Amino acid sequence: MSAIDWDARYRDGETPWEKGMAHPALPFFVSKHPELFAEKPRLFHPGCGYGHDAGRLAPLCSELTALDLAAEPIARAKALYPAPNIHWEVGDLFAWDEPGKYDLVWEHTCFCAIPLNRRPEYVRAIHALLKTGGFLTGVFFLEPDHLPEEGPPFGVTREELNQLFAEDFELIEDLPNPPTYEGRENRETVMIWQKRI
Repeated sequence: MSAIDWDARYRDGETPWEKGMAHPALPFFVSKHPELFAEKPRLFHPGCGYGHDAGRLAPLCSELTALDLAAEPIARAKALYPAPNIHWEVGDLFAWDEPGKYDLVWEHTCFCAIPLNRRPEYVRAIHALLKTGGFLTGVFFLEPDHLPEEGPPFGVTREELNQLFAEDFELIEDLPNPPTYEGRENRETVMIWQKRI
């Protein structure tokens, strides 16, 4: 999926996205939308890193697949969050073949890490993994503190997100300026997209 050696980044501690805790918007999102978790969904979390978000979400799910390209963070995530319903997996989102399995996808740091020219593939991959009527939810990083070509992370505008997702998903909610880590204020949004077909 990427030419970056993510395992090396983790081994060398070059992980500015790693904050040692679940995203602050996650408990806010869960409390605002208990209906999404009422029936203990099957959840997919790509780009899970050390698994902080997955660990927070696991008690709300019947099953949770947490995926990362790098083996290094997955090994640590297993130790940090040994919940029996979390399946920790090393693999490529674009090659992950579980069509229509999931009720919910939680996005945080995967979309902004992929090369810009592969964003349509991300949309297709998430669409394929979700059941009809399933939800793509999560944090989208709008404005990094560097030039676009210096990513990842790569920023995105709301207009670009709409262009990418609107054909196959309906935008249910856009929550600008959610609770976030220090230094990311006013640079993220939390969105809920529902799979159309």
